[in-house]
Amino acid sequence: MSIKIIRPGICSTVQDLGRTGYRSLGIGTGGAMDLFAATTANYLAGNDEHQAVIEMHFPAAEILFEAAAVIAIAGGNFNAHINNEPVEMYQPHYIKKDAVLSFKKYSNGARAYIAIGGGLKIEKWLGSYSTHLKVKAGGFKGRLLQKEDVIPLEKSAVNIANKKISISPAVINAVYKDQHIIHCIKGPECDVIDEVMFTSVSFLISNQSDRMGYRLTGDNIVPKNTEALISSPVSFGTVQLLPNGQLIILMADHQTTGGYPRIAAVVAADLPKLAQLPANSKIHFQFVSLLQAEEMLFSIHKKLAGIKNGCQNFYDKH
Repeated sequence: MSIKIIRPGICSTVQDLGRTGYRSLGIGTGGAMDLFAATTANYLAGNDEHQAVIEMHFPAAEILFEAAAVIAIAGGNFNAHINNEPVEMYQPHYIKKDAVLSFKKYSNGARAYIAIGGGLKIEKWLGSYSTHLKVKAGGFKGRLLQKEDVIPLEKSAVNIANKKISISPAVINAVYKDQHIIHCIKGPECDVIDEVMFTSVSFLISNQSDRMGYRLTGDNIVPKNTEALISSPVSFGTVQLLPNGQLIILMADHQTTGGYPRIAAVVAADLPKLAQLPANSKIHFQFVSLLQAEEMLFSIHKKLAGIKNGCQNFYDKH
């Protein structure tokens, strides 16, 4: 039982929720850029949230299924097709042996996630399936997926042909609404900038952006002081002020420490929608309180819990 990569697409990798416990050794968490989409895809495919998924960008991969499988696709909409027949996102689909999954046209989002029922039969590295491209470890051979790669699957598929799971589009849309407004809390060095200026102007995500960080372009932000800083811990969503007055938002593959001022941190609830913004998207920062950030994250977890329960009930019946 396996899948075969016919065309790899751009930057297709194996990811999961990331590896924890190794930041003190300089090894970041990594993992899927859009944890909500990756988790939802796993639930829809009948998996728990920790199974490996394939993260894709457009143009996306083309995959031959050398065995029957149940799949689900979440995140960016790249118009998925099975044997040239369009298939819905946010639904489980039964794929017959020798069927081909392809993606025909870009519609929206920056990253799509494929989950396969039972998961991929690959080894974990430091407790995670996620690909660490810098050290060439984890995922599938520690690298981007390539043409002719054959990835084994864990188990046979349950035939759920023509059966659907009921997930309200409103639940999904609520996670990605107001996509260009990015909520954040104040960072440890927020006092080096003019907060009003930071939140009153817009920034563009530049083409020089990747899984490590989103470089932003816009009006230069002049710091109130230029004192040298000791390198300090950073995380997914940290907003740093660069020496040239521009900003960078650290993303999933960020380093573990940094020496630039940490002026803000994107709230965890907004990381999924930030991860789905392509280059040249305009964003606007808005400060919220820590309590508001926690309430927003609780809302995301509540939605995921509802999706998980619905999917478990579906598979219990089949």
